[in-house]
Amino acid sequence: MTADVRLAALTAGIEADPAALAGARDEGDALAGAPELRDSDAALRWRIAVVRAVIAAPPDGDAVRELYGELVDRYRAQPARLAELRALGDEIRRLEADGTLARSLVARSDRRSGRPQRG
Repeated sequence: MTADVRLAALTAGIEADPAALAGARDEGDALAGAPELRDSDAALRWRIAVVRAVIAAPPDGDAVRELYGELVDRYRAQPARLAELRALGDEIRRLEADGTLARSLVARSDRRSGRPQRG
């Protein structure tokens, strides 16, 4: 089984059952970070699935925003990827607005200018 196929299988597993994230996270993160998959569609799908699984059962009030912020940071220089993430950000804001998710502000630094930015 190739790394791409394995990552796709892990992703499908947590998409079907977000609770499966605990058992798949280490392997999935390692595969998504591997040089051959790091910038692939499969890696992006994995990272989005992780955020969605954490939305389903947030361990704390900051976890979802922190993971989403990391995704935005990772894909900051890739407008097409950022466009794919926009719907996820909109979903997070809706869930915060209706009280399903805790509102949180994750302070992140803009690595390009050194100025702080809001999450």
